[in-house]
Amino acid sequence: MASLVLTLKGSGVDALKAASSAPHEAIRDLINHLSALSSGNEKGTIYAQSSTVDPVAASATATLTSCATDTITIGSITFTGTASPSTSLHFETDGDDTADAAALAAAINAHTTTNKIVIATSSTNVVTIQALQRGLVGNFIPLTETGSTIVCTGSGFLAGGTGGAANSASTYAFGQ
Repeated sequence: MASLVLTLKGSGVDALKAASSAPHEAIRDLINHLSALSSGNEKGTIYAQSSTVDPVAASATATLTSCATDTITIGSITFTGTASPSTSLHFETDGDDTADAAALAAAINAHTTTNKIVIATSSTNVVTIQALQRGLVGNFIPLTETGSTIVCTGSGFLAGGTGGAANSASTYAFGQ
């Protein structure tokens, strides 16, 4: 299946909030914004890129085994296991691998930087970390661990991201 990536820049873009609970409203807002651009009522730029393949998000797993104070780093953000978490960069480790994995996933999803680039889920003692942006770009998100109780797949990065924009962007300027 083909894909199209649109990047909108300009006035009125901040008002576009895609809400998963109200997808019809989000699409309606997007249509109204595009209509305002094409009629000259708004200023802005649209960058459009297409691909003949459906993009797939990059991902990796982290397996926790008797985790204590080891760390995992996503991009430049390091999360540390501890029995007494005191910051958003800590996740609770209590000796139960399933609970430790759930705590790590929750910490990743709650962090104000990592939750903009990845999403984490856990099942038993395994945390799956997936890029929010589908396509090759996710393969460039660093993922490393220290210590021996957290083991990440891959070679220092999320992997498996494919597809996405396969050509340079076409640029359309409105009201400029």
